[in-house]
Amino acid sequence: MNKTILYLLIFTIVACNSKTEIPKPEKPIEKEVMEKILYDLAVLQALKSYSPEKLSKNSINSKTYIYQKYKIDSLQFAQNSKYYASDIEAYKIMYQKVSDKLVLEKKNIDTIISRETKIKTKKTKDSLLLITKKLKEKKIKDLKKIIPVAK
Repeated sequence: MNKTILYLLIFTIVACNSKTEIPKPEKPIEKEVMEKILYDLAVLQALKSYSPEKLSKNSINSKTYIYQKYKIDSLQFAQNSKYYASDIEAYKIMYQKVSDKLVLEKKNIDTIISRETKIKTKKTKDSLLLITKKLKEKKIKDLKKIIPVAK
């Protein structure tokens, strides 16, 4: 009985610890290219969630777009995705790089939007000041017509 439990325990430990090696894909995608693909997929997924009509309006299917852009097919992508995912630490690093790039891109876009907003606000204020000045000048001119100025 004790030997049976011991054998089951050893078998379980060995079975759980055995790492199944995923073979390298027939058509490997370089790690840097895979990171770019993951980045593009993240951007497309965000666009799909935020504004799906833009994708459908432009007839963009995110998967087809990725396959065409990187000249890959679905099988090649699936095999490479599985291959890279088999090394969880390396995959985490890839996703961290993608995440860092997304954060940096968002920061750059926020900076541009902030600058444009300031410019528009300044133009609006300048326009309002100009309109106010013209109205005052017009009122003064109209008042001078109505009320003769004593000489």
